[in-house]
Amino acid sequence: MPERKTATGDKSFLPWVQALRAFAALCVAFVHIAHDDIANGADPDGIFKAITTFFPWDAGVDIFFVISGFVIVHASAKLFAAPGGPKAFLRRRLTRIVPLYWIMTTAFVAVLCLNRAEIHGDIGGPEFLAASYLFIPWKRPDGVMQPAFGLGWTLNYEMFFYAVFAPFLLLARPYAVAGLALLFGALVVFRADFAMPQLVFWSDPIILEFVFGMIIALLAARSVTLPLALRAGLIGGAIVAFHYNAAGHGLRPVIYGLPAACLVACAVLTPAEKTFSMPERFLIRLGDASYGMYLVHPFVMRLFSTLWQKIHAQNEILGTIYVLAGLAVAQMCALIINATLERRTLLWLRGTRG
Repeated sequence: MPERKTATGDKSFLPWVQALRAFAALCVAFVHIAHDDIANGADPDGIFKAITTFFPWDAGVDIFFVISGFVIVHASAKLFAAPGGPKAFLRRRLTRIVPLYWIMTTAFVAVLCLNRAEIHGDIGGPEFLAASYLFIPWKRPDGVMQPAFGLGWTLNYEMFFYAVFAPFLLLARPYAVAGLALLFGALVVFRADFAMPQLVFWSDPIILEFVFGMIIALLAARSVTLPLALRAGLIGGAIVAFHYNAAGHGLRPVIYGLPAACLVACAVLTPAEKTFSMPERFLIRLGDASYGMYLVHPFVMRLFSTLWQKIHAQNEILGTIYVLAGLAVAQMCALIINATLERRTLLWLRGTRG
């Protein structure tokens, strides 16, 4: 299976995995910007309302989680049962995730302090803010279990996954995956018995989506490939399942996680490629910038929302431009952030040269 270094230093396994990363980030950004478009009256004919009910765009999060489970196991192949494996793993993940999130959280809190009319919600006390920076689930003043920068709820799951995964690196890869899968399964089963809000949050069934990705990584390690016809069938089935479950009724790992796992499996379990074409390299760049896209789009969305409120227009064409331009600007910002701030910060923290 081909490997190369991406702009952020992480390994890129297949261009289609990167494409899924980019697609997942675009899905989350789209549903947020489209809902803002609808709330501002910029969708008089209900076009985007229909689009958002046709497909569960927020399932981009579930695709992210399955990809994360795959990447963490696959990228850690040399760390299993190796001296210093857990320490090396945590260093890699913290330097990859923490800096940009802290920067965006600080920017969000600053905007909130300067102009609360533009961003709903309250800041909360010092304990809440500290928990937000430390990836500890904590209730906001309104009772919702989300950090100051709301999108960070997914990273609270990611960091929990990393923290629990690290000790299992002391084992051989198959045993580590099996042990973590059993632990996550037990957490989900006994969730109702937990009183601590943090444990209730961390034992949500959504954590099983990491397990789906880890299983795919084990299959990839055995060089399992899926025939083209089967991959096409799984992709079609996943799209149908997403549409059928667009209302979100049911257990999330089942209605969103399993279709997401099908897409990731099709992206991973393919014949190896020796070279990347220009479109594939472009997909890799978009995938590299997916983390930035996820974190930066709320700022772009708020800017466009503020501008629209000053226009006071209800026009289908302008509303469409509102959404498409918002996505385009967010993607451009993400690419710039990845190529400059994200890359340089990561290289500096890891002590390497660009």
